[in-house]
Order: sequence, then C-alpha cells, then structure tokens
Amino acid sequence: MDLVQKKLETTQETPVISGQSGGTDSAKQAFSVRTQRIERTPLWKYIETFGQVQADQTRLRHVHPLTEGWIYDLQIRADGDRVTAEQPLFWIYSTELLAAQQDYLLALQRQSSGQSGARSVVQAAKSRLRHLGMAEKTLRTLTQKRAVIQRVPYLAPQSGVVQKLRVQEGMYVSPQVEMFQIVDLSQVWVQAQVLPLHQAWLKNGLTVEVSTAAYPGQHWEGRIDYIEPELDPVTQAKSARIVLSNEQEQLAPNMAADVVIYGGPKRNVLAVPLEAVIDDGRQARVVTRLESGGFQVKPVDTGMQTQGWVEILSGLNEGDDVVVSGQFLIDSESRIQSNLNRMNEVSEDAEQEAITPMDHQSSEGENGQEVTHDH
Repeated sequence: MDLVQKKLETTQETPVISGQSGGTDSAKQAFSVRTQRIERTPLWKYIETFGQVQADQTRLRHVHPLTEGWIYDLQIRADGDRVTAEQPLFWIYSTELLAAQQDYLLALQRQSSGQSGARSVVQAAKSRLRHLGMAEKTLRTLTQKRAVIQRVPYLAPQSGVVQKLRVQEGMYVSPQVEMFQIVDLSQVWVQAQVLPLHQAWLKNGLTVEVSTAAYPGQHWEGRIDYIEPELDPVTQAKSARIVLSNEQEQLAPNMAADVVIYGGPKRNVLAVPLEAVIDDGRQARVVTRLESGGFQVKPVDTGMQTQGWVEILSGLNEGDDVVVSGQFLIDSESRIQSNLNRMNEVSEDAEQEAITPMDHQSSEGENGQEVTHDH
C-alpha cells in the first residue's frame, strides 16, 4: 500500500475559550472577570520623563578684569558666596588705570579753562576709563574729587551666586583670565530628555510641570522654549529646554527632576484601560468577550499611553468588550488550551503517517492449496 505523507496544518487564529470553560457564571466568578466596552475618546498627550536643572545661560556673567593689575581686598572667598548688584567685589591696582585717570583729570582742567576742543577730549578720556572697567559710581567720585584713585573698586554686574572662583588675594590678573562667574538663579533651565516615541509632537510652548525629590509635593510650572536639533547618540533622546521661575532658589544646578509635558488632546482615539493590556515585551494582547459568552485573546498594536489609558492602533473594533479584570487567568488558560490543541494535532498526524502492515498476498502451492505469504 502506498504511503501518503500528510502536511501539518497551522493556523493563526487565537484559541477561543468556550462558554463551557470560560463563559459560565461560575467561571466568571472564579476568574473575577470584569469587562468594559471600548469606544473612541479624546486622549491628552502626556509625557512623563526626567531632566536636570541647569543655570540659565542668559543670566550668567563671566567676570574678567578689563586691565592688568593686582587684586586687593577680595570680597569673595569661595564658590557659593552670594553677591548683590553694585557690591564691591575687589579693588585693583593698575598702572594703565592710573594713567587713564590722569589723562581724564587733565582734560577736565583744560575744559575748565575754556580751551577749544577740550569737551571732546573729556568725553574720550571718560570713555576710556569705562572700557578699562571703572564703574559709573567711581567715575563720578573721580570727577567730584579731582584726585587719582590708587585702587579702583570693581562692582558686581548683577546679583547672584559665585561659581568657578579662580583668583586669590594679591594675584596679578589680566583680561585673558576669567576670575569667576556670577549666576542669577532666580530663573533656571531644566533639560528634559524625550524619547523617539514622543518626539513627533514635541514643540516649543508646551506646558510643563517639574518636581524634585528634594521638595515632595511641590511643583514648578513652565514652558518649553527650545528643542535641541541633535539626538543623543546612545539613547536617541531629544533634549527640550524648559524655563522655570525660581525666586526662592530651591532649584539648584545639577539637581535631578521629574518632568511631565502636556501636549494637548488627540481626538477620536480608540482606547482601552491600561489594566486591560497584557504586554510580555514581545506582543501586547487583550482579552475580549464574545457574543457567545466565551472569551478570545487578541494581539493588538498600541500607541500613546496617558493617565491610565492606552491607544489601540489595530486589533480591536469600537464596541468590543474587553476584560479589565481576570484577563491574566484567561490568557493563561488560552495558552494552555492552544498548546494542548497543537499537541493533539501532532499526535493525530503521527498516527496517520505511521507505516501500517501491508496486505496479505496469496498463491497456490504445489498441491493446489492456497499459501499465504506474510510480508
């Protein structure tokens, strides 16, 4: 007898748990099944990410001497010292400043005596003193007293906190040297990292809420004002800059922050509760209740996730009933049933493909008797 090989058939259909095993009232009670009908609804775009507090670079002043000289009476001792605008930070003894003062006082004498062109000379000498770092307050004192100031004070250009202090008392400095920085922390930046999934709708002006572990329960609100054009080469994240008011100066540079970015509504979205989705990292699934009373596990493609809801891109239809409680037990039973079905199919195919004994063949012997030959 000819043997015919039977090809094993496969199916992509998800096993259905019938009403007898999964759809009866007793089974529902055992699984604690709770369902919800899905419908289209607006979802608010919503990102939870992380960021880091940084100084607002527009409020950072780099302090250089505008002439060469020696530093005296330095009022700053260490990074973190707080200064106020117009406060004397140090005094400088500079031969170039001394010469510029003498030129200015001489121009004032010539102006007082009525010499022609003296007024323009005074203005030029005054401008040179400003370029060498003399403050307006000091320049007024020089004009009033008409006496050279040996050690000229340098006043703070703004209020803030000192950082990167590089000078000490008595050092000789030049314009090429940055002595320190003054940063105003009443307004800061937060650099938030946004992963590729959310980058398409990221834009300037979005409202942002920032919180930190240092101040539980406290939130700062701001807006995105700049988005970096380049991605992080490792994480592919895009950095978004957020401007925050920080009048109490609670937010400090390099502080870690939790960031929530609100992106506005996405309308007419087919969505299910987050608790309805079973995601093992390979394929997201949901359990639906059929009209027959049974249940079926369906693979789905998901989109945005926000405030306990998940967008369904494919795999479900509006009006489907999805299981939001007890779905893990149903999913497990479905997988067990699917494995048993495959085992039964393999067993049946193996029996059909087994070699069966061949038919008996008969012939007549020498005495005319039928002889049977078994093969």
